Amino acid sequence: MREKEHEEYNALTKRLLEEGYSAEHHPDYVRVDVPMWQEKTLDNYNGGFTYERWWIFEQTFKTPCGLQCKGLQCHSNMSYMGIEWTFENDIATIHCPYEKKECKLKHEYLQEHGVLRYDCEVHMTEEEYCYEGSVEHILKLHDDEIRRQEISFGLQKKGRVCREHMRFNRDTLEWEMNYDPYDCGRNRCAGMCPVLGHELDKKRGNVFYDVKISYLRNDLSGTLFEGQVDTRIIKGKKLFDHPVSMDICKICARLCQDRIKEKVRNHYFTELFFSEYHGRYFSFEIQNVRAERRESRDLMQDLEDIRNGIQIVHASDMEKRNSEEKRERRRQSRAAAVRRLEKKLLENGYESLEEYSTDRRHADKWLGPERIAELEKLRQLKEKEKKEQPVQLSLFDMEAL
Repeated sequence: MREKEHEEYNALTKRLLEEGYSAEHHPDYVRVDVPMWQEKTLDNYNGGFTYERWWIFEQTFKTPCGLQCKGLQCHSNMSYMGIEWTFENDIATIHCPYEKKECKLKHEYLQEHGVLRYDCEVHMTEEEYCYEGSVEHILKLHDDEIRRQEISFGLQKKGRVCREHMRFNRDTLEWEMNYDPYDCGRNRCAGMCPVLGHELDKKRGNVFYDVKISYLRNDLSGTLFEGQVDTRIIKGKKLFDHPVSMDICKICARLCQDRIKEKVRNHYFTELFFSEYHGRYFSFEIQNVRAERRESRDLMQDLEDIRNGIQIVHASDMEKRNSEEKRERRRQSRAAAVRRLEKKLLENGYESLEEYSTDRRHADKWLGPERIAELEKLRQLKEKEKKEQPVQLSLFDMEAL
């Protein structure tokens, strides 16, 4: 295999080659990463040698501002602005322990705002590592301070805080509480709720809502009814996919209506897109958001809506119908598979199936020994009839006799 040009190697490889090392002979703290079935070569994806992680993680590095850290704290294998930010190029990166967005000491490419705004480069140093004042020490002090602030924040709120709704804002360096009952429902919270200050109701239910949609009947274009707008109300849609404590349901019914609207908007994304950009009128409206243990139906209201020309559909009926259709498709698919398997047994017999094959496993599971024996008898009878069937001689065969 052709070796790479010398310029394509990483800095580590260039240095070791100058010292006389090769792919077969090198220090034990580096390796050559190639598949086992390939010959060892420096012409590889990593640009030659790579450090053994057990070794590099224990080495001492230094930030532009003079902080020491161990390699375990560093990030490697990043490609950005034409530079390979790796240990092997002696330009790995580390998250700034001071959370500084702007720092004139770090590399100019890392000073741009973006996902790397908190990062700076590090270089290996021969200095003896000192924990006091190192990145690890600063992070430990910072973490301890965050924990102290968390306790203080809880005391300020008189214990009415939940870790699931708290976050530490690294810009303001303060704890924030963003209570979202939807997350409580999604996570199936139960028991004592510190935010509400009492035990959650053990009775479970859901948040139900109705969706009223109005849409242009495009299938009537070119007819007398062109431009007709139909209205449909889908009643009893659920916010959660599973039962939730009624306490959470009641709060979500009050506070999560924007989330419900966003959920419906995502569901009808295509219709709304064509309505906005292609003139295919479509609109929706959220109605009757309520917390209930089970779906309730207002028959008189349904009849009133139907008299007003509105099509009424209940979500539970749609789910039941879809479930039945899915069950019927599975039944038909199973029946067709059984027919194909029985045909195979009639033609070749049960013993023709490989011992651990899918067909034999299905035959044992779907047909059972009695049906398999019955099909085997039919197959043998069919073969016997075929053998005993008289042979019709042609005129040519009779003349030959």
